[in-house]
Amino acid sequence: MKSKIKNKNSFTKSLSVKVDWKDLKDDFQKLFDKMKANYTPPGGRKGKVFGVHLELFKKNYTTSIEAQFAEDSVSKYFQKALQENKLIPINQGKIIDLKFKKESKLEFDIEFEVKPEIKLPKYEKKFKIKADKFLSSKKDLDLALADMQNRFSTMKEIDSGGKNGHYLQVDMQELNDGAPVIGKKMEKQYIRLGFGAFTDDVMKNLKGIKKEESRNVTLDIKGTKVDYQLYVHKIEEQIIPELDDEFAKTVDPNTKNLKELKSKVKENIESSFETEHLKSVNNSIIDYFVQKTKLEAPDSMIENYLNHLVENNKSQQPTMNESQEKEIRESSKAMAVMNIKWYLIKEHILNVAEINVSNDDYENRKKELIEKDPQNAKSIKVFLKDSNNQQKFVDDILNEKLFEYLKQYAIIKIDEKKSDELRKMQGASQ
Repeated sequence: MKSKIKNKNSFTKSLSVKVDWKDLKDDFQKLFDKMKANYTPPGGRKGKVFGVHLELFKKNYTTSIEAQFAEDSVSKYFQKALQENKLIPINQGKIIDLKFKKESKLEFDIEFEVKPEIKLPKYEKKFKIKADKFLSSKKDLDLALADMQNRFSTMKEIDSGGKNGHYLQVDMQELNDGAPVIGKKMEKQYIRLGFGAFTDDVMKNLKGIKKEESRNVTLDIKGTKVDYQLYVHKIEEQIIPELDDEFAKTVDPNTKNLKELKSKVKENIESSFETEHLKSVNNSIIDYFVQKTKLEAPDSMIENYLNHLVENNKSQQPTMNESQEKEIRESSKAMAVMNIKWYLIKEHILNVAEINVSNDDYENRKKELIEKDPQNAKSIKVFLKDSNNQQKFVDDILNEKLFEYLKQYAIIKIDEKKSDELRKMQGASQ
């Protein structure tokens, strides 16, 4: 066997293989004899193929035997050539050219992809990155406490007329020129006066409305004016608990007073901001390596990534059509390329730096989790008995060790920002 490798690009190889007939004839004869043994000639017995029947068998079946032999041999000699050239494909090879006839050479060309060579930047000589860090303010604490008050609030039904902030349970009948539209009635819907579509003129129109009363309103539904008749079943007022020591004990029985609750909430807020800061640092490290590393993402890996993404979306949206699928592929391709590049870079760094997760690493992290949450110790142990959860747990530890390793070479410029800026960004994205 002779093989020759050509590089089409950094990840695509073209392999040409030639095998002489003398190295093929014994295997070809075995296949020929096997096919003949399973053949039943007209008027004869299975496997008894002689004289004129043998000649007819050769005439009728040699071509199909050659095709079968060629297919089997391509697989055999492709694997042999891969071993000789120390190559590991990441996709199924595509046969570009195939030639074979009995008593002739087997010749074929096959294209396949391998993991590309990776040339990392010289990060050990230090590299510079930027990362955001948001600083908590009194407003963060106020908003968090207000959210707690909302979650621990109660509802009280009232008989007086509705006003700003009240919740109304209503039937909403769509109207057309004052007449009800058949099939366009929504029953027992909750609305809140002064919020969403029920502000301004609509709010003024509904102000003072009482139980079992109807009024007509015009709502702005995504830029379209729609007339409705609203019938009120009941009106409720939200009772917000006082922000005092009693409330603090209701929220957290282990808290002595409001001051202690505020301290815990503030600590959680700062911890959350710190977690986001660490994510920002890690993302900046990822961006640095993806941008600075000489690397092409293999086509097959991109295709597999997008296929997986589409299948996940289809499981949530079974009615997805071809146009929607195409849109997902096109809009997600840049993300796919970046994630695949980082996957290959990360794998390379882990191997070069010999970063791994030992049994001690695993057990120590498990112990830390249990110590932080002793009440759920049993659930944690049960969770980690599942092999998939174990792998995810190991991957998380491995990622942490990787970023710890890379951070020792990073010069991080921290851009401190007020949390108000974060709220503005979040508001703009909604």
